[in-house]
Amino acid sequence: MKKIIKDILINAINHTYPNSEFIGLIEVQNVTAKNVEADFFSNISMKLAKQLKENPMHIAQEITKNISKIDDIQVDIVKPGYINFIVHDKEKNNVISIINNSNDLLGHCKTDDKLKINVEFVSANPTGPLHVGHGRGVIYGNIIAKFLKIQGHNVTKEYYVNDHGNQIRKLCLSVFSHIDELYAKSEDDLYQGEYTKEIAVLIKKNNIELPVIPKTSDHLIDIPEDTRNFIVKNMVDRIKTQLNNLNIKFDNWFYETSLFDEKSKYKPDHLIQKLEKSGNLHNDGTNAIMLKAEEPRVLVKSDGTYTYFATDLAYHHLKMEEYDVVIDVWGADHHGYIPRMEAGLIALGHKTDKLDIHLIQFANLYRDGEKISMSTRKGEYVELNELGDEIGNDAINFFYLTKNKDQHLDFDLNVAINQNKNNPVFYIQYAHARIEKILTEVGRYQDKEYDLQSLDNKLEKDLISTLMNFNEVATKTIMKLQPHLMTHFLLKLAQDFHSYYANIKILNQDEIDYSKIHLIAAVQKVIKCGLDLLNINSPKVM
Repeated sequence: MKKIIKDILINAINHTYPNSEFIGLIEVQNVTAKNVEADFFSNISMKLAKQLKENPMHIAQEITKNISKIDDIQVDIVKPGYINFIVHDKEKNNVISIINNSNDLLGHCKTDDKLKINVEFVSANPTGPLHVGHGRGVIYGNIIAKFLKIQGHNVTKEYYVNDHGNQIRKLCLSVFSHIDELYAKSEDDLYQGEYTKEIAVLIKKNNIELPVIPKTSDHLIDIPEDTRNFIVKNMVDRIKTQLNNLNIKFDNWFYETSLFDEKSKYKPDHLIQKLEKSGNLHNDGTNAIMLKAEEPRVLVKSDGTYTYFATDLAYHHLKMEEYDVVIDVWGADHHGYIPRMEAGLIALGHKTDKLDIHLIQFANLYRDGEKISMSTRKGEYVELNELGDEIGNDAINFFYLTKNKDQHLDFDLNVAINQNKNNPVFYIQYAHARIEKILTEVGRYQDKEYDLQSLDNKLEKDLISTLMNFNEVATKTIMKLQPHLMTHFLLKLAQDFHSYYANIKILNQDEIDYSKIHLIAAVQKVIKCGLDLLNINSPKVM
């Protein structure tokens, strides 16, 4: 309906102000104020008042003169210049037939500009299992990749495995320390999770080579490459299993160590050479090599080892050359890393408008009013698969998507476990199941006569108004990558339906009102479409 009204305004403004550039200023919004008798409004007159230096009421009058009379839509002007639209019930109720007759409720969410897009998300260091602290990035990254595919883009979901550097060394020593305490003699802050003991058992069981413990602390423990790879593979396999349990599969697992392969054209030393040729390197006099930027950033330490930034920059250099758009899903604590990455990519000759970094705010999980710890290093955490076992994947998908990525999220496990109206996932799914029960009892309702104009009580009007918003919500959800909009919409629709069900006799033994049946069928179809979009099941029985 908004699109119809916007097209009406576009046509009227083109007649009122020919050859103008005003079309891009047109907005049509829902009326939310209870004391305003209208369904939609536009403030285009106020926007044009400054440019035309005219009274907005006069502008509104001139525009409405060129709006052709349209059946079932009434146009009014309200001070200081709003153009209001009242849609008659006949036109509103038609949304029921449109929904029920549609083969694809999301068909309008397509783009003609199809791109090759890389979406990298999670990418937690393989030094421990995925825990509930990673959950929000996991679910968000997976769902926006799905939205981009619905739009028609060629999407690659990628996990960047940080299998190079000091943290992997600490992981290995953490494992070895369960075999011989001497491996941890000169080390501190090792990983303490139970998984390190489990891998130690596997190493002994498979007779994996152990590193030689040097006689003096002056020498570092030299970890055999095959042993290191065994430990990393074990951790990555655990992470893959956790993701599989959430029905999340990556198209590519990119290993940081592959950058150092002799055949790689994106080796960090090639990166350094490229930056040196372009005059973007700085030496601080300590043999450390830095990237010239607003604040110099170390690429190579004074001992000759590469920093994480160097390998990460090489990785992004690779992606920027291979893809039209590069999307990174990072934790909000990485916001200071963005200028550093952008400076490096600019120095390498890239346009950073191809880079789209999504920062995810932290999610705090609570059980019985107490916050759940999420420290992998200390071994104090709840694994993501444990959360799935407790509340199910549907609840995980829904609750992690209930707020905009920019907002902090408090996730109450007690609410997610409950099978009642306080649990929004249950509440929405129960609406779908309730409708299924009614439709099953009614049978082949599609062939029966019905009159949508008979749907005129307030509860029916509320349901229809909510259904009318689905198209717009779905568009914003998918095209603007805002999954929280759909969670809010589905909860509102479920609330409207349950209120309707509690107050209106839908099934009558003497006579079935098939208009009501068509209405709830449309509600169910939209609920299923929205839940499918969020990777949540639509049960027929509960």
